Amino acid sequence: MASPRKSKPNNSNASKATPRPPTPRKSAPAPLPDPPTPATLLVSPRSFVAQLREVDLVWWRYVWVAGVAGLLGGIAYTLLVRHATAFAAANSDMAGPGLASYAVNILGTTFLNIFIFALMWGLGRVGAGFTGRAAEVYGASFALMPPLYLLVIIVTQFTPAADFMPSAAASALGNDPRVLERAALAATAQTSAGFALVVVTLLGTLAQFGFVYAAFRQLTDRPIQAVMGTLLPLLPALVIQLIGVSPLLFSR
Repeated sequence: MASPRKSKPNNSNASKATPRPPTPRKSAPAPLPDPPTPATLLVSPRSFVAQLREVDLVWWRYVWVAGVAGLLGGIAYTLLVRHATAFAAANSDMAGPGLASYAVNILGTTFLNIFIFALMWGLGRVGAGFTGRAAEVYGASFALMPPLYLLVIIVTQFTPAADFMPSAAASALGNDPRVLERAALAATAQTSAGFALVVVTLLGTLAQFGFVYAAFRQLTDRPIQAVMGTLLPLLPALVIQLIGVSPLLFSR
């Protein structure tokens, strides 16, 4: 008599009965930290660099700072030299200054500042290398200029209009508008407002490079990179700024 066959356990049913471990949920990625404010570079370059290292490189991050500095610089320059143009127009056949001439001065200074930023970025990138993040460092360094230009604007507005006029009578200067305007610009350069604009434009630009070097010193691997990234754009930037204020410096 044949023995009864034993039934084999159903492995598929057993595996179905085994509970699966729960799938772990993926945690949401942590939000990126905020980039440092441009003023942080002026207060603490070390803190600026520490915060900048936590965010991705974005070359246009601080371009607006250079644009604002250029806009305020253009307004300061236009308010300062408007008296010389008006004096030349009042004593000659030259047309008086209009909104178009004011806009040209303001926008021209703004674009000049953007060009200086691009020059600083390019030459600073060559000297400091990729780790120097020259675009962001140089862009943030322009945060020094807006409050200084605002100070120039305030001083200009509180300076009496008579101080911008030449000491010689207009009849003694003739009726050549270029001579008249040059004489008025020479008088403007002697005022506190004119002196302040020249000092802010030249020494303010020079001070920017001090903050830039402090940041490059933390960002770059070798000190020579920090030095080269600072020195390469220094002279070209100062020369361009000197050209910008040359009507006041060389009008005597």
